[in-house]
Amino acid sequence: MLKRLLLLCVLLFLNIGITGELKERVSLDELRLRGLPVEKMKGMGISKEDMENYLIFWNDLKCFPVAGSVHAQTENFSYENSWHEKRHYGGERLHEGCDIFPENAKIDYYPVLSITDGTVEKIGWLPMGGYRVGIRSPGGGYFYYAHLSSYSQDFCEGNKVKAGEVLGFLGDTGYGEEGTRGKFPPHLHLGIYISTKEEEEYSLNPYPVLQFLQERQKNFFY
Repeated sequence: MLKRLLLLCVLLFLNIGITGELKERVSLDELRLRGLPVEKMKGMGISKEDMENYLIFWNDLKCFPVAGSVHAQTENFSYENSWHEKRHYGGERLHEGCDIFPENAKIDYYPVLSITDGTVEKIGWLPMGGYRVGIRSPGGGYFYYAHLSSYSQDFCEGNKVKAGEVLGFLGDTGYGEEGTRGKFPPHLHLGIYISTKEEEEYSLNPYPVLQFLQERQKNFFY
């Protein structure tokens, strides 16, 4: 009788495991059908639960966030998966974004574009982010563009923007009181956040978003 009970427990455990794996595969297939680069995201260590969070704004994605000049169409931009690397300014913290660097370290030259349609939710100076603008996309993603050298216009909270609209220009502002410049090489810091039941600003890795937009949009000049 004891052997039968043990065998039944083993079979039940195996069945639960197989059912769980099957559900996992089905869920990942659904994410693939929705357009997510599941294999790449798995390689970055992004969990299935976080992959599902990207669906909030995935259909809103339209434009790579930095453009080159039409007069210099050979210019390239580089970025790495620096999300959650250690940072020290303002105390020990994790990097909640990805940095995009131009080939030439020019300030107030490269346009920063809105990745999505949306609404200006935050604007102005932050000691850590310098001149920044935060755009809320229709699906609910919050896109944070930081270290701008200047804005393209006098934005106000509540203004509507279109995907591809120039928000400002890539720069090196931040890490101090308003107007501080030159503490680091010119670049755009891009952060992406969503609201969850647990956190008002839950950070997601922008790296797969940048890869997706760069592959989809082969040329981006302004």
